Amino acid sequence: MELSKRAIQEFALAVTNSTTPGNEQPEPINVFAIILFILTLIVAGACFILFDYTFQVVKILTIVEDLPSDYDLASPAYDPIDGDSEPEDGGPPHYRDEQHDETNVDNNGVPKIAPGLYLGGSPDIHGKYITSSFRKALRYLRLEAGFWSPWRGFSVNIVYSVAASCVNGIFRSMFPFPFGKYIAGVLVMMVVSPLGLVHTHVVIAPPTKETWFGRLSRLPFRSILHTLPAALLVAITGQATYAFPDIMVKAFVPSRAFDDPPPEDDDNPYQSMLTPLQCLAIYSVFLASHVFLFIPSMIILYRVQASVYAATEEAIIPFERVGAQNVVQAWRSYTWEGKKRLIRLYAKVMPVVWLAAFGVGTLLFFEMRWVMGAKGHVLDVILHTWLKNQFGRAP
Repeated sequence: MELSKRAIQEFALAVTNSTTPGNEQPEPINVFAIILFILTLIVAGACFILFDYTFQVVKILTIVEDLPSDYDLASPAYDPIDGDSEPEDGGPPHYRDEQHDETNVDNNGVPKIAPGLYLGGSPDIHGKYITSSFRKALRYLRLEAGFWSPWRGFSVNIVYSVAASCVNGIFRSMFPFPFGKYIAGVLVMMVVSPLGLVHTHVVIAPPTKETWFGRLSRLPFRSILHTLPAALLVAITGQATYAFPDIMVKAFVPSRAFDDPPPEDDDNPYQSMLTPLQCLAIYSVFLASHVFLFIPSMIILYRVQASVYAATEEAIIPFERVGAQNVVQAWRSYTWEGKKRLIRLYAKVMPVVWLAAFGVGTLLFFEMRWVMGAKGHVLDVILHTWLKNQFGRAP
């Protein structure tokens, strides 16, 4: 937005100019403050990225894991052949279930176990789901797949993000009109959907020497085609989640507020900024569209992607192998128990993330003020103006 650009320009101008007339004696640079600010920024950024990705991994596992009530999750499911969980050629591991006794079978003689459960079931969960809590899911992942398992598939996720950014730049240039960026966003999601499919399969797969590129190369083309409707649904709802607030901002803020320079008859060029009630309305629309549109479509996408997971491969979590599902089947097969686990995951994790973001943001603000020295009053002016425009007053 132009208001943000104007604030950045004023901030840069204040930093480059000296506080003394004529710029005779520039203020010395505080090297220690700069180093501290950069280290805080790097460490905080890395922690947020890793935690956000871990949350994404657990979220995928929570959505995919969903079993009928007559399955015995406490009993071991599969033992590796000859004590080796992975063939020498690096291919998918093979398992056997010969250790089950006759009391753990149904009327047809089929063991009541979770299909695809990796290496002996969940660790001491007393019949509950592996993803019944965030910490329990992490403990299970590290027990079954090692310390780095919460970041499984991180490499393909990086490739996915880079590819999406490059393709988005191409499509944005093809649709230069105002809402062309949302059309570009939908097309980008469709183009990189094979990488998203591979990422989901890597997350739910047991540890293997096979690279994500090897998994992509042997991925059936019909599996990619089967997941495209679900990917299209996520793309549309995701872009709508950001389009609705954008439309509201353009409706609430007069066009003259974006003029550069601002109108001369205005005492405060920022007086046309959003009011607190308008901010609340925009955030409410964003939150409602995210919860009721984007998250359900995301659930459908992950479950459709898991449904085309090869039946010959084991998975690190239990889920029913009922064959490829369409959009409607994926949503209907998601039980209320699975929805409750996902709601608990968001309810427990998101407040911690918001609190951490607020704390880090406050710390960076004061460190930046320390870096700027005497010019730090510019940050006070920016903060004072923002508080006054948002709440009508400022300390």
